[in-house]
Amino acid sequence: MKTVNFQYQTKLTFSSPVTEHRFSLKILPQSDDRQRIEELVVNIEPEGVTWNSTDGFGNRLLNGHIEFPHEHFCFGIKGTANMADVPYTMCSEPERVLFYPTELTRPDKKLVDLYKEIELSAPENFLERLKFYSQEVHARMRYERGVTSASTTAEEALAAGAGVCQDYTHILLSLLRQDGICCRYTAGFASDSGETHAWAEAWIKDRYYGIDPTRNKLIDESYIAISRGRDFEDASIERGIFKGMCNEIVNVQLSMEILQ
Repeated sequence: MKTVNFQYQTKLTFSSPVTEHRFSLKILPQSDDRQRIEELVVNIEPEGVTWNSTDGFGNRLLNGHIEFPHEHFCFGIKGTANMADVPYTMCSEPERVLFYPTELTRPDKKLVDLYKEIELSAPENFLERLKFYSQEVHARMRYERGVTSASTTAEEALAAGAGVCQDYTHILLSLLRQDGICCRYTAGFASDSGETHAWAEAWIKDRYYGIDPTRNKLIDESYIAISRGRDFEDASIERGIFKGMCNEIVNVQLSMEILQ
């Protein structure tokens, strides 16, 4: 068991004032068998009307609106978590929808060809099989910003041969689902990243195992899960809409301190 102090903040700066700002934030981590949230402070600026809800995947949402003109929007959390030294999460039976592809993970020719090329070499042991597919994704991709966007599909990212953690995870999810393995997208924090990170969780027998294809490793105490779903669209940390003609600058900061 390790104690992790974490602090996360996103700040949007607008070039001119915006109004009628609606937002939905998935920034409220929950306790489970591998992470116990001991303390959590939430910050929203400027202050507006807020309320909590839960989505179909069990993610906690902080919803709100700001009616008056404002030139920045800042949201973040600060807290402490006790992290167990197990890379998996116990839970009830997974949702059947997690077996099926989404628009972002649907396999086309390249992903189907890749699966056919490698699946006969995959180990029979389920955990080793999961590691095998992660290694295949890691070996075929190059981490590079600016090549993909939030709407890039797994097929497009594989064709480009480059992307970020979201793309690595979407490709892995596509391969796992072709193999009949139930899996989900997880967004959260990793200690060696200065912003939010993404990885996959695969259901093996009676629990989820988290694996990070970007770093090609099972998750450990340095990973804090924030939200989950079928893909990025379900687990996105922030959604919002406002009125105004402006440009925006986004600044994200994340710090994690792991205590022995």
